[in-house]
Amino acid sequence: MIFLSPIVLLILTIFPSHSANFIPQVAKYRNIHIRLAEGLVSIPSVPAESQVLLLSFNRISSISLDSFQSLPQLQVLTLGAQVTSVPVYVGQAAFQSLPNLTTLDLGSNNNLRLHLDAFRGLSRLETLLLDHNGLNESVLESGLFGELTSLKKLDLSYNNIRRLQPDPSFLGLHSLSTILLKLNKIRDVCGDALQNLQGRRLELLDLSSNPLQVHDTSFCPNPFRNITLGTLDISSMAWNAEKVETFFKIISGTQVNHVRMRHSAVLGSGFGFNNLKNPQKSTFSGLSQSNVYILDLAHSYISELSSDIFSVFPKLLSLDVSNSQVNHISPGAFTGLTQLVSLNMSGNLIGEITSSSFASLSSSPLRMLDLSSNHIGVIQHAALNGFGSLDSLSLRDNALTNIPPVKLPGLTFVSLKQNRISNTFGLSSFCPDCKLVDFSSNRLTDLRNLWDILELRSLQQLLLSDNKLSQCYTTNKLLGNSSLLYLDVSDNTLGQVWNDGQCSDIFLPLTSLQTLNLAKNQIFSLPKNLFRGLKRLQTLDLSRNNLRLIHQELFTDLKALKSLNIGSNNLVALSSSNFTPLVSLQSLDLSDITLICNCAINEFWNWMTTTNVTVKVNHKDEMSCLSPSPPVREIPLTVYFNEC
Repeated sequence: MIFLSPIVLLILTIFPSHSANFIPQVAKYRNIHIRLAEGLVSIPSVPAESQVLLLSFNRISSISLDSFQSLPQLQVLTLGAQVTSVPVYVGQAAFQSLPNLTTLDLGSNNNLRLHLDAFRGLSRLETLLLDHNGLNESVLESGLFGELTSLKKLDLSYNNIRRLQPDPSFLGLHSLSTILLKLNKIRDVCGDALQNLQGRRLELLDLSSNPLQVHDTSFCPNPFRNITLGTLDISSMAWNAEKVETFFKIISGTQVNHVRMRHSAVLGSGFGFNNLKNPQKSTFSGLSQSNVYILDLAHSYISELSSDIFSVFPKLLSLDVSNSQVNHISPGAFTGLTQLVSLNMSGNLIGEITSSSFASLSSSPLRMLDLSSNHIGVIQHAALNGFGSLDSLSLRDNALTNIPPVKLPGLTFVSLKQNRISNTFGLSSFCPDCKLVDFSSNRLTDLRNLWDILELRSLQQLLLSDNKLSQCYTTNKLLGNSSLLYLDVSDNTLGQVWNDGQCSDIFLPLTSLQTLNLAKNQIFSLPKNLFRGLKRLQTLDLSRNNLRLIHQELFTDLKALKSLNIGSNNLVALSSSNFTPLVSLQSLDLSDITLICNCAINEFWNWMTTTNVTVKVNHKDEMSCLSPSPPVREIPLTVYFNEC
């Protein structure tokens, strides 16, 4: 037997994957946590005051009343994934000496065997995981859970349950609100099958990935009668549009707040096929009285949203049709969605947004619209103008060549990333009050576009990375101070601009800027007054460029700078005077920099070893210099300092 002192935390393995659900729960216990995984074949002795005991990935094959000493404070116990060649057997009243246990994991024990009285005494148990255990329907029909009066979550996923008929003992499980039955072999749920769950609300009933059959309503009465459902998960079912329609008619009248139907492989015709039907208005008609707030149809094969398809959902707040095959939106497709707040249409095949595409949503309080990862090349004039409440719009990863010709006065976040936009014309009318604009991975070439964008007076974050910025045309524009806080112009060709002596005034309006990223811009040198006026800048990234020298006055105005990264440059010399103006500097990154050996660098070496600034060098935590004469070699500064 193994005994651990009360203050020891023994960690001998990583968390098993199936126990990921326990990490947040374990984290809240601040006293004794014990994790043991060293091929144990029986339950070890542990301190009586232990609260968390993790015994997964051992070789324990038998758990009985004698297995545990009295552990009155134990609240979390994991016994999942035992590595044995024989079934794991849990005997009569095996956990009776753990009266305050709230979480028990027995998952991933293939061929688990449970005594009918295995859980006696666990009246405070709230979470029980029995997933991946090879259990059949008898686990629900033998009174096994009768004493678990505090049980809230029961996970029976990935088993061999063929019939869903909980026995009368479930009538006493008044706290039970989550039942997970994913990937079993359940074929039918009809009529009185769930009569012993009636009169309660289930926050989540997961029936996904079962071979559930759909029968005529006269043959299969509503199994959810007198049951309220928070989330009903019927994802990954082999149901076409007709089967879906029949199922919803069967459960007509049942109150369901969230219907999840993800990965419906035969729901819809798919792109270019007509052998299966797309859903129509009648498909969801059975849910007209169900008060559905969230509808998730992601990863389906729906290719067309027909007129009035969602009109039976007057209270719908969130609709997800992402990662499907939608290439056509019929006029009036969103009719009736007068309360819709969030619409996700990302990952489809939409090529054009017309004035009729979303017109039926103009009176809704829509705040989030995701159209990313489609093929949108054209947005018609004023096509989205009706969305006065729209706060967030993603058009990322499309084929746009211009700013959409629409006006969205309430928009604060917009992503235009990964398009083909080459100018910023129309941006100020498109989203006059935007706070964050993601313009990265486009085709902007003129650095002066920055000033056009800064006409958005509320703008706080701007991403311009991975464009083609390599020019800077002169302008007579007078620009007032900007409220911009974050600017990313990394991964461009700005070195070409400043090498030609252009645009040294580009950052003058950015008096509020706190973060500036200029990494990976092929910069050889910087104008000495480039950062003039950036008195609030706190983070500056100049890494992965071709800098050889830093001008003595470059950082003069950066009194608030805390973090500076000049790593991965070709700097041959550094002086402490480069950093003297940086009175607030806390972190300096000099990774992958090799100076030229010269006794003059001793002054910088002395500064680096005595400063309060945290200096990051290469992975060896040792900075080196390159000998200027043959044989060329790298010499650690500590060594070269002594040679001088």
